[in-house]
Amino acid sequence: MARLTKGSVGQVVDNGSIKLRWRWEGKRYSLGTGIHPGDKIGAIRLAEVIRVISRDLQYGEFSGDTSKYKALLKPESVKPVPQVTIPTLQTLWDKYTDFRRPSLSPNTLIKDYVAVSKALERCPYGLEQQGQVRDWLIKNYPPESAKRILTRINACCRWAQQSQLIPSNPFQGMAASISIPKGERGRDEIDPFSPDERAAIIAGFESSQYYRHYAPLVQFLFLTGCRPGEALGLEWSHISDGLIHFQQTSVNGLRGELKQGLKTQSSRKFPVNRQLQELLDNIPRVNKLVFPSPTGRVIDWTNFRARAWVTVLKSVGVRYRKVYQTRHTFITEALRRGMSVQDVAKLVGNSPQVIYAHYAGVSRDLVVPEFS
Repeated sequence: MARLTKGSVGQVVDNGSIKLRWRWEGKRYSLGTGIHPGDKIGAIRLAEVIRVISRDLQYGEFSGDTSKYKALLKPESVKPVPQVTIPTLQTLWDKYTDFRRPSLSPNTLIKDYVAVSKALERCPYGLEQQGQVRDWLIKNYPPESAKRILTRINACCRWAQQSQLIPSNPFQGMAASISIPKGERGRDEIDPFSPDERAAIIAGFESSQYYRHYAPLVQFLFLTGCRPGEALGLEWSHISDGLIHFQQTSVNGLRGELKQGLKTQSSRKFPVNRQLQELLDNIPRVNKLVFPSPTGRVIDWTNFRARAWVTVLKSVGVRYRKVYQTRHTFITEALRRGMSVQDVAKLVGNSPQVIYAHYAGVSRDLVVPEFS
């Protein structure tokens, strides 16, 4: 065996097992381990014993007694390495939602947090596949929605890292890589569809193999300018004497839940014209809801927007805008046709001030007068 330096421990094989040797104050010491070469489990104990002996030699704490090293060589001295389980992205989101719940409004919890939860349920990728998660969101959601979901996932993982649930945040800065098309920027931007675009969208739903079920709903939104939740909550019993009585709305994000009252009023009446009557006459009355889902329940609006609406607009070549632009389209068209601001406000459940502030200037082309 080569000469040992201070603090070093050598190994030799003696009678088929490993023996440790070292020098201390001019004397040689040896320790039989009973561990055979190739014993992977024994190698863990052997490495720990060598570390302890080397440490004692380097710090001058070796007393000549080898009993504690022999104790370390016993199989029960090695504790199993705990297995670290990385939680799933869905589990992290659920924990983060519970953490944030006390400080969230019910509306934010329902509309935003439930939407992210549903996206994670559908997404086939996990925490360590952040690139695939981003690409899947871009493919299955409008850019603004994908960016918003990814931003919330990043906040969740930042919290999880601070809470020592995960070692790092793989989604940090990732939302910045999603650019928002100009036509989709701004939650409240009024960007109505043209008459040709409106006709193309309705026709696209009517001819769609997968989404024709929603064609009456889309046409109804264009013909009434009602809020989507008001249409989803409409029941046949709410239509009588040539009037539609909007009086309840779907709670976005919670499938099947309806809430009495509307956003700005308890109820609102809307007269049924010829076009509306023809539309309603062609809808089978097989459910108490006028516009049920294919399974007879309240339509899952998040799913409708992410799948049906995005797919049909792309198929007919219409630039993407939010479904809410159907409301903006109705209001703008009504003003262009000469209906008074007060009457339009009454039909759609806004105040005249809102119509003046947000729609009046959009509803007509401005002509600069010539001065003599």
